[in-house]
Amino acid sequence: SLSEIVGSIKKVADIVSEIANASSEQATGIDQVNTALAQMDEVTQQNSALVEQNAASAKTLEHQSTAMNEKVAFFRIDDMAEQRAAKPRTPVAASNAKPLSREMAPARQVAAAGGNRRGGPLGRMQAVATAVAEDPGWKEF
Repeated sequence: SLSEIVGSIKKVADIVSEIANASSEQATGIDQVNTALAQMDEVTQQNSALVEQNAASAKTLEHQSTAMNEKVAFFRIDDMAEQRAAKPRTPVAASNAKPLSREMAPARQVAAAGGNRRGGPLGRMQAVATAVAEDPGWKEF
């Protein structure tokens, strides 16, 4: 009888040992899941911050675009150029180029006064004005 009791106790001890090992493995798995969740939470917070930065950048770009549109609105081409722009675009030879409209005169006056540096903003705007005058397909810039 004692032998049977000792054998049963050994079986119970083995089962308890297996349960302890399984519990240890489950604890390790739970720790790994917690670590993964913490990493996901961190990445989610980073993504949220990036979305906020992106929204702020988009708002800034919107304001800059509005400001640029207001500044560029100063430059207009005459009504004839708008009518020509409605026609299909065809290459225009430099000899056929029309002069700039009267509304572009302030830019020419500033350039004539010595403000035209090749790489400066005025030089770039003058290049745009020249391209608009030479290409009837440009309706607006």
